[in-house]
Amino acid sequence: MTGELQPVDHYLTGPADQLANVLRSAHARGHLVRYGRPQPLGNGRYAIDVTLLEPVPERKGWRRAAQVAVVLGGLALVGGIGWGVWLLVTWLMTYWLVICGTIALVIVVAALMVGNRDTHCRGCGHR
Repeated sequence: MTGELQPVDHYLTGPADQLANVLRSAHARGHLVRYGRPQPLGNGRYAIDVTLLEPVPERKGWRRAAQVAVVLGGLALVGGIGWGVWLLVTWLMTYWLVICGTIALVIVVAALMVGNRDTHCRGCGHR
């Protein structure tokens, strides 16, 4: 037993006897909606436009499930990234004094190490 049918246009090519068989069987099943005038292509082949009733393709349930899984995965990824950024900002706001103090200490130590070469009075020339 067939389900819902929908009209589908086809452009058929082939020998006259094969095209006639297709039209005859579609008409016998009650699926022939329309056919055009056969156009000769040469070498005993013809082309014809036909409209046949064909079953509506069934949707696969797993495709919908896969779409939902991809969307949920994307939302989870965006949420995870947002949560990580929120944690980083919260941590920086909590420890900004410690971070700035550490950076300042590193700069002072680096400046002392670089500037420690000739610290005796530069103007008199003593070493």
